[in-house]
Amino acid sequence: MKTMKLFAVLGILLFATIIFESGCKKKTTTITPAFGVSATPVTLDIGPGLDFFATCTNDDVKMTKVTIYAPLNSSTYEFNLNGTYFLKNQIIALQADLTGYLKVSGIWTFSFVGNRTADGASFSTTATVNVSAK
Repeated sequence: MKTMKLFAVLGILLFATIIFESGCKKKTTTITPAFGVSATPVTLDIGPGLDFFATCTNDDVKMTKVTIYAPLNSSTYEFNLNGTYFLKNQIIALQADLTGYLKVSGIWTFSFVGNRTADGASFSTTATVNVSAK
């Protein structure tokens, strides 16, 4: 009878330990980087143009590329960032020096692809900016 009680007590302790351990595990959540985008008017050889700049507002990132969609899908551009690291709130130019995009009024969409610096988790997210006719 003592052996049976000992097994019962050990079983209860084992069960309680398993329940306790499973309840104490930290749940990790991966935050998707969020980007803000701004547009600056520039003059191109062919007329009015735009330069775009982005900042990741909540994380440090290693950027792969940004795909830029002009309003009404009139044009699509891919800007490679080749694994460049950017700190949170650091300005990211979305065009090569002395270049720009032909100005088109409307909502431009930006698809950002890269990895979070903290844990290497990959991400793909979008942001938009509205360009007025002025």
